[in-house]
Amino acid sequence: MTGLRARAVPALLAGAVLAGSALPCGPARAETVAGTAKAVEGDTVSVNGTEIRLFGIDAPDRGQTCENVRGQSYDCFALSSLALERLIGGREVSCEIKPSVGTAKLGVCKVEGRDLAGMMVNAGWALAYRRIAQDYAAIEAQAISRRRGMWAGRVEPPWQWRSRRIGAKPETPDGG
Repeated sequence: MTGLRARAVPALLAGAVLAGSALPCGPARAETVAGTAKAVEGDTVSVNGTEIRLFGIDAPDRGQTCENVRGQSYDCFALSSLALERLIGGREVSCEIKPSVGTAKLGVCKVEGRDLAGMMVNAGWALAYRRIAQDYAAIEAQAISRRRGMWAGRVEPPWQWRSRRIGAKPETPDGG
């Protein structure tokens, strides 16, 4: 038995080393989804039937209203969704999917090389979602100072609107 064991151990070790060498070494390649797209909401696109939430931003939810410069209420969900649809403009969209928790896909989506999330924040129809990333905070500050989109009047951040609707303590954009 000792002789068999002496021959088996090196063989098992060699097999384990060879099996381990077949594993990928280095960063995993990011999943990319590309094709015909349409806006689902102001922060969500559907690319060839796959829904992808735009990474790093938040836009008004269905039923959420904002106030224009004259204090009149309007459907900012609908206008935000329309703004995203116009930015897509029937062109192909390419999304690099980010690792995420749960079933929702998060991605950085581009049309003709331009970041859709950044364009939405710049136009004032989405907010930087600092709880996830700081990527768009400076762009949002410019949109606010130039009173673009929703910033021409009053907007309740979507995360506060959601929290208020469910009676929870409102979260802050930086996760607090």
